Amino acid sequence: MSSQNTKKSVHAGHRERVRENVLKNGFEQLEDHRLLELLLFYSIPREDTNELAHNLLNRFGSLAGVVKASPKELKKVSGVGDNTAVMLTSLGELCVRVLKEGNIKKTPYLNSSEIIDLIKSHYINESIERFLLLCFDSMMHLKFVEFISEGDTTKVEFDVKNLLGYVIDCDASLIVLAHNHPNGDPTPSGADIDTTFNISVTLRKIGVELIDHVIIGENSHYSMRNQSQYANLFGGLLKE
Repeated sequence: MSSQNTKKSVHAGHRERVRENVLKNGFEQLEDHRLLELLLFYSIPREDTNELAHNLLNRFGSLAGVVKASPKELKKVSGVGDNTAVMLTSLGELCVRVLKEGNIKKTPYLNSSEIIDLIKSHYINESIERFLLLCFDSMMHLKFVEFISEGDTTKVEFDVKNLLGYVIDCDASLIVLAHNHPNGDPTPSGADIDTTFNISVTLRKIGVELIDHVIIGENSHYSMRNQSQYANLFGGLLKE
């Protein structure tokens, strides 16, 4: 048997043992590099993926860092081609979507913490500023949640007329706004405060109340509703 065929045979036997181990003992017992090695089996046939798994974790710091990285960044790591880059970024997007779905309740949202958790789930993988709109009926059932505008790493443009179109289309009674400061402090800027005031006044003219404007920072969040100086801008009944 040639050395090349021997190498393929060794890798095939190792892969089969890894799969059998997972089927027998589950995923919980796998270390991060072992789990990543297993995933790489499916984009890199017939080659050792253990070293590449270690290299990816060293480069991006964690599993989360690996699946958040862009295809361009991933392909800077030796051994990562188009198939692997697409698989890993697809996995990251899948995780984000599953988490979003898991955070959406069918029952009413009755406290701020539930809403903030839902908002945070939409900003897990965001590196630019994006504006999120959440629309509720009068009993606080969620009717709509979606990003309605985006900008760059430092600002996001916002169109009140565009927001009103969404609010009217979904027949909302109550809404929450959110946007992010990807690289910093979630404290609202002067422009954030002015925008919130203008939206609150405009919504009240059509019988809709603004419940909160939440700003997501790099490691924290800021609820304008919970600050006394902005309390008059918000309506609705929410518990902390």
